[in-house]
Amino acid sequence: MAESMGKRYEDVQDVLKHHMMNRRGALRAGLGFGAAVLFGGSALSACSSGDGGGGTYAGNTKKPAPDEGGGGAPIGKANIPTPRDKTVIIGQVDFQVFNSFNPMIPNGSQGGNGFDTMVREYMFYLNLPTGELIPWLATGYEYNADFTTLTFKFDPNAKWNDGEPLTSEDFKFSVLLRRDNPALLGGGGNAKDFIANIQTPDPQTAILELSKPNPRLHYDYICSIVASFDILPKHIWEKEDPTKFKDNPPVRTGPYMLDKAIPNQKMYVYKKNPNYWNKAKLDPAPEFVIFQSTATSQDAASQAFKRAEFDVGSLDEQHAKQLRSEGYEKLITTPFNDPCPRALWPNHDPARGIISDPRMHHVISYLTDRDKIGKSVWPVETPPAQYPWANYDGNQKWEIPAVADKYKLEFSPQKAEALLDEMGATKNAQGKRMWKGKPATIEVITPAPVDGAEYIIGQTVVTELKKVGIDANVRSYTGSVHSEKWERGEFDISSQWCCQMSQDPGQLYNYFQTRYAKKVGENAVGRNQVRLKDPELDTLSKQLDNLDPESAEAKPLLEKALDEYYQNLPVIPVIQTNYPAYYNTTFWEGWPTEDDLYNVPNNWWGQFMFVIGRLKPTGQK
Repeated sequence: MAESMGKRYEDVQDVLKHHMMNRRGALRAGLGFGAAVLFGGSALSACSSGDGGGGTYAGNTKKPAPDEGGGGAPIGKANIPTPRDKTVIIGQVDFQVFNSFNPMIPNGSQGGNGFDTMVREYMFYLNLPTGELIPWLATGYEYNADFTTLTFKFDPNAKWNDGEPLTSEDFKFSVLLRRDNPALLGGGGNAKDFIANIQTPDPQTAILELSKPNPRLHYDYICSIVASFDILPKHIWEKEDPTKFKDNPPVRTGPYMLDKAIPNQKMYVYKKNPNYWNKAKLDPAPEFVIFQSTATSQDAASQAFKRAEFDVGSLDEQHAKQLRSEGYEKLITTPFNDPCPRALWPNHDPARGIISDPRMHHVISYLTDRDKIGKSVWPVETPPAQYPWANYDGNQKWEIPAVADKYKLEFSPQKAEALLDEMGATKNAQGKRMWKGKPATIEVITPAPVDGAEYIIGQTVVTELKKVGIDANVRSYTGSVHSEKWERGEFDISSQWCCQMSQDPGQLYNYFQTRYAKKVGENAVGRNQVRLKDPELDTLSKQLDNLDPESAEAKPLLEKALDEYYQNLPVIPVIQTNYPAYYNTTFWEGWPTEDDLYNVPNNWWGQFMFVIGRLKPTGQK
């Protein structure tokens, strides 16, 4: 670890830039179950550009008339209370909560409504496409030599939108509020486990005294995937009951403030904060930003996009392809790599029968045709996954080819059959595999609908299992039912996603520690739902918990841990995944593209604030 605050940034930029994209490689994919709902589509589905490779659509050469959008489409009249040429309109999900902005209570804040991107700001932002760590509310952080203190420095210019200064006391109040109220959403957690005390020697300095070493605690305060720790204004929240306070209108530090929420139009209107504290670095051109629910009909939503009634979203790939074929030149499609590869999670508990044998996990892997799934199941071609994390450029430092080659994840029904024979799961006279005197059976569960990619992935594996003599089936459950079965260990395999690593592999290995394994039927409470008990991985993981993951001491441990992971395959990587964003250039230009992916393109991520900050009006009225 570096000695000075400035040098610490040079180091952490390297640590975090694993989120970088291979713009011409990893981004050549599309959207599947898990994100389309965020684009105003059904479930998680969509794709990249029509050429099968993602990127920006150039359109035709026809110049539209002044009152037309791309391809000659007439510009519609957006139903908004602000001037169209001064407003960015973002299409989003079906909004339900309009009078509360407290994310710490059930139904206390509406996801995707712009609050997390326009009004809230974060201590640090990770620019995934470039790997840059952007200091914002904080200017730096530093650990001591044994990782028992973590010091943050805050920008002295930072102010709440009511004019009060943001200080280290606000940070301390916000941390302790969550640490000491585990019933709050986001409460307890690492703060309860590691933070013993917080000192604030001056308004810009907070020193976290840790109860035990933790070289990764700073991860909690970086906006990396979607959002991050929310600093609250102490002068407002200390007077309120956090379990009841609606925080309406919300006081935060961002470049925009809530102007109004309009329930009957399912709309949130944000206006520029005239006294925004960081105008020297970010002074957006749009006077207003509106987040609005799109039409439930994708046909209607697509037509609204074509009429330029939305600048972002309101589109799925099926309709985007149609617009391209019509020569609609105002459409930009920007693919973006998802942090969560799609994966199969096999149960390790002996109560689940044959699936509990780690060799069966390799059988499942051999029966997973990743190339076929990436080319035909996912809406656009996407590469196979070898590691249980995203294939960002920056993640290459965690790859260990010698170990991965030893456990190559390949499609080989022949090897699967040989391994089943070795396990003693031999075929009876009817060609059915028997396991310990009983028919071998496997059930795959998934939260995806029957037309969702995760369901179809499960179905492809089920088909291959039946070919080798194992009775198998796949079942789709609603999110809440699947979640209960998942947490209680009442499944053989779950087909879903793997989001357990955001910064380094040590996070993934910690997730599987034996201490989190519960009996089948007991709630796993968010960790080790597959009930893995691996003493060797436990030992390695606990050692890694106390080390800088990029240190020389950590390197051999990471290699051994990856080898141990592959032996058990507690989560089986299937394919990488990508989600495209759709933009309309009729009123605003400067959107991120595949060739200029200057920041995260997704409008519900905290980093989207910087996209709004890059936009310029086209002059269209």
